[in-house]
Amino acid sequence: MNAPPDVIYLIRHAEKPLKPPLSGVDFEGSQNEHSLLPRGWQRSGALAALFHPDFGPARDGLRTPTVLIAPSWGHPGKTAAHRSYQTIQGLGEQLDLPVTSPFAQGQEQQLADSLVQSHSGVVLICWEHKHIPVIAASLPVVAGTAVPRKWPGDRYDVIWSFTLTPEPGPPRYTFDQIPQLLLAGDSGTVIKAG
Repeated sequence: MNAPPDVIYLIRHAEKPLKPPLSGVDFEGSQNEHSLLPRGWQRSGALAALFHPDFGPARDGLRTPTVLIAPSWGHPGKTAAHRSYQTIQGLGEQLDLPVTSPFAQGQEQQLADSLVQSHSGVVLICWEHKHIPVIAASLPVVAGTAVPRKWPGDRYDVIWSFTLTPEPGPPRYTFDQIPQLLLAGDSGTVIKAG
């Protein structure tokens, strides 16, 4: 068994079309309903710079990921055509790390259990916003920790950070939120617990 991850980051995929008939744009520039909007691709590039050590000193509270995870959509090509994968694809290329997809949406509890039992280092998970609170609620946190139970549909600009406590015993994490502040219009506020 590996030591549990030092840090687990949860982010939402970048901007998407809000409703049909709007469509996103895939990596080749073709319309795709599962892909990011152009603003989402901008956020993807900005996230690659935010987490990459070669682009200047890391922002306080952030470390460079050693593991990247997005949900599986079955076939690898189909997985790569979805927003969560696309959001961290550029970071993966910059860090020479694969984006792994061991679990699908709906398997958030299994993902959280697997993280704590068989991963180490710094894990960055990019997921669909309605399911992120399930992952967060499945992680072992310090008693009394308040983690939001919902991720607002209009927020693409926050990082949820879980940091391993150095205490003996079973792994426990402290929770924090870090505003991304990467694109014009990003909010400096965090998501309220409750």
